[in-house]
Amino acid sequence: MAKFILSAFADEAGKSLASQIAALQRNGIGYIEPRAIDKKGVITLSEDELKEVRRTLDDGGIRVSSLGSPIGKYPIDEPLAPHLEDFRRALQAAHILGTNLIRMFSFFVPQERLKECRSEVMERLSVMLDMAKAEGITLCHENESKIYGQMPGEVADLLRTLPDLAGIFDPANYRMNGADAAQGIDVTLPSFRYMHVKDAIFDEQAIVPAGEGEGKIAEAIGKIDRRTDNAVFLSVEPHLRLFSAYASIDEHELKGRHAFNSKGEAFDFAVAALKKLLVSEGYSENGPFWSK
Repeated sequence: MAKFILSAFADEAGKSLASQIAALQRNGIGYIEPRAIDKKGVITLSEDELKEVRRTLDDGGIRVSSLGSPIGKYPIDEPLAPHLEDFRRALQAAHILGTNLIRMFSFFVPQERLKECRSEVMERLSVMLDMAKAEGITLCHENESKIYGQMPGEVADLLRTLPDLAGIFDPANYRMNGADAAQGIDVTLPSFRYMHVKDAIFDEQAIVPAGEGEGKIAEAIGKIDRRTDNAVFLSVEPHLRLFSAYASIDEHELKGRHAFNSKGEAFDFAVAALKKLLVSEGYSENGPFWSK
């Protein structure tokens, strides 16, 4: 039986690190997946800034589950070398912030060119995987719109071909692109590392709280639970309000069934929805873990 630990993209609650820590604390979450802090992407922060972030997180009792980096979110036709500098910064950031996991992607690829670009995708990922392995870092691939690993078939291909690559399961990203989320978790499980928690309804192109959509989140959590006895992060990524960090990375128009007066309110609602789902599935909070 798995021991689930909640984490979150707290930049959806506030821009400043202080507001992000406050949101995590009031929701009883002890981990963060840092993506943007004070309007800066986490891998653009200087070494001194990262060390200050680490000190502030430590003081607030918050640890880093995984680095929410944008690595691999650029067109496959762009030269690799300049992006390797960003990747080296991501490795440094992970070390300073105290995590051995980095979230990343498999490059923007025109979906009609998947077969043509496959070898280049694999070669580039292999380069980064070798660099990460030398640093004791695990790269975790997120299924995302318009990248090579958008649909379950390509995600399965990535994880089979690259055994050092771990998988992040994002049910909403699958549903927003018309894929069956159950197929998504099934292909990810052999290499599964952690889960992004947000839900979606395909016909409405709507992001909704966990359990309100077609992402089959409860089913996925059950499958994960039956497969491992390890600690597993459930990283809340609400997307219930359109905010600048998301608008810059995804062209889907976000619609929803709930209206919120603030980012903090939307964040709290998303966390509460996940906790409600966990309780409904027979889980209870035991210290830092949710388990049966």
